[in-house]
Amino acid sequence: MNEEKLINNSELRPFLPAFAEIKHRMRGIEVECEPLGLSFDKDVQTEEDMLLTLISQKAFAFDVTNEFGAVWDVRLEPFSKFKARSTKITFPFTGYNPNKRQKISNWVIELCNWEGDVFTGITRH
Repeated sequence: MNEEKLINNSELRPFLPAFAEIKHRMRGIEVECEPLGLSFDKDVQTEEDMLLTLISQKAFAFDVTNEFGAVWDVRLEPFSKFKARSTKITFPFTGYNPNKRQKISNWVIELCNWEGDVFTGITRH
């Protein structure tokens, strides 16, 4: 999935800002643990598919932790910033915690541009 496909599907356009932000925040995680990079395993066509795909990224099933016990939270900072203040990063598998998934889901929905023009960022009235 890329931005062009999102732009070409009017139902998915509101997700452009969320997709871009998640892509930015996850950048670099695949260098540390290859299978955790942003991925789309299927061709997303609906809002429901897109939301489920974004909140079901493999990285969210792990508590990415540094040597100080801090856990990376995609909602709070990019992975690169977390990595920059860490010497050692571990990737303990925790599964898809329902509470964590709900917080990420709410965050993704807040990032979406439901009423605006995704090309100019201007909100319609």
